[in-house]
Amino acid sequence: MDDNVVIDAFTELAPHYEETVDREVREFCGLGYREFVRNLAEMVPMDDGDVVLDVACGTAVSSSEITARAGDGTRVVGLDITPAMLEYGIKNIEAAGLTRQVHLVCGSAMEMPLAEGEFDVVVCGLGMHHMDATQLLGEIKRVLAGGGHLVMADMAAPSHWRSLPGRVLMRTIVSVYRLIRKSPRAQAEADAFSHIHSADEWREILLGFGFREVEMVEWPPRRFWYPSALIMKAVRESAG
Repeated sequence: MDDNVVIDAFTELAPHYEETVDREVREFCGLGYREFVRNLAEMVPMDDGDVVLDVACGTAVSSSEITARAGDGTRVVGLDITPAMLEYGIKNIEAAGLTRQVHLVCGSAMEMPLAEGEFDVVVCGLGMHHMDATQLLGEIKRVLAGGGHLVMADMAAPSHWRSLPGRVLMRTIVSVYRLIRKSPRAQAEADAFSHIHSADEWREILLGFGFREVEMVEWPPRRFWYPSALIMKAVRESAG
């Protein structure tokens, strides 16, 4: 995934990101964006005083929701690669009165400008399909303290996408989408298609990285060729 393509796409999208994602998530699985974020935040285990990292925080809707549910001593760091998204994130944090607890950082999740073992909890909502899972989880594991919690949410590939007819259908849809919607967003989403994993694939990936106690909640798609919505929760092994 080309970082420049992602930055261009989300710079273009930033002014209407929340409305666009709300429309898309509703179309895919019938959940509103805010409802999806609330479901994500409800699965985040936090103790007062925890330090939480929100990867691909975007306009900081998830960071704000997580912070609102946390104790006064909890600190949340939002990380995103697109400056324009963070500009809107700052406005959202200020509007919510959360500037004391939330700090935003511009940087890539592939090479996080963050210290090893710095966080008790790592969250990533709707951003994983724009990143290589192996590199992302390697960085998450580096910055997450032993025994820390990981909660991720994204679109997931249904099982029939892995069949031969399903692969042909989806490749055709992606190719047509790329040709018709000639924009940075279309390019970024088309490039991201190969990074959309199924629930079973994510479970295998997480276990392979030494995460344990993997839990998943999945919302079925509204149409058979759509991705489902998936929230995952896991615990980092204490050593290694």
